[in-house]
Amino acid sequence: MRCTNQVNYAGDPRSNAEINSIGERTGHCPAPTKGSATTGTPKKPGQSCTNQIDYAGDPRSNAEINSIGEDTGECPPVQHR
Repeated sequence: MRCTNQVNYAGDPRSNAEINSIGERTGHCPAPTKGSATTGTPKKPGQSCTNQIDYAGDPRSNAEINSIGEDTGECPPVQHR
């Protein structure tokens, strides 16, 4: 079972994929970490982060970016390569 289905990672700045891969690699789910109180932009209800913010040049997939927004309620800051 995936770590993100077992532990509440709300507020954790890592993506679900990263958290789950740590669990797969180590055999243990990592402890949740908290990012800074306001690391991103508040997500607008009913709108995905990629429709709210221009993520052009961000190396993450739209699905990963939108998943972070759904999980935390904040759209993550744009990452540059």
